[in-house]
Amino acid sequence: MIRYAARAVPWGLQGTGAGLMIGLLLLVERWPYMLWPLQGIAVGLLAATVVWCYPEPAAALVDTLPRGLFWRTTARSAGAVAVVLLWLIAVRETRVGYFGHAMDVAWQGIALVVAAAGFVTWQRSRGSDGPARAVSAAIVGIATCIALARPFANVVPIFPYTAGDDWSTSRVLWSSLPVLVLICARVPARSARGGRRGEAPERPSGRAGRTR
Repeated sequence: MIRYAARAVPWGLQGTGAGLMIGLLLLVERWPYMLWPLQGIAVGLLAATVVWCYPEPAAALVDTLPRGLFWRTTARSAGAVAVVLLWLIAVRETRVGYFGHAMDVAWQGIALVVAAAGFVTWQRSRGSDGPARAVSAAIVGIATCIALARPFANVVPIFPYTAGDDWSTSRVLWSSLPVLVLICARVPARSARGGRRGEAPERPSGRAGRTR
């Protein structure tokens, strides 16, 4: 499993993403009031980096091999665990910049990682090669938009700002995110013909109207 993870996980990309993420947190620590939106962007960058651990370019081939999806996903999760550990260490070392809510900032990253990894793994279970490029771009884009524009911040505090903001509600929202993704992933997909997931579509045995 270790040798598989060493080959399958894009460690260079993981290191680059982790380095950028740590750089953003250091900037937030230095100027928390001016650069607070970078905290939300760092959360998005964390999840976007982890997503790249799970795509399988040769899905059609490897899905036929003896090693199942669970085994391969577990092996690839080594990269995700490494990046998350760096995230936790970075948040701890820069904790003075989070208005006394370093634990909440750390949990935001973990929750988004679980949700993103769960979504990509669900895509893989349906036979997809894992759309890491699209998913990672969407995560960073949405996180950046929310961090900068703060839409409906008084009602939906995704990235609370300063100690007086509603961190309790934010904690509940972030805790709900991975749960919702995992619940949705358990809903069986249905084909366009209304069949259940995994059922092969019916095919005609011969030309229509052919008689013996």
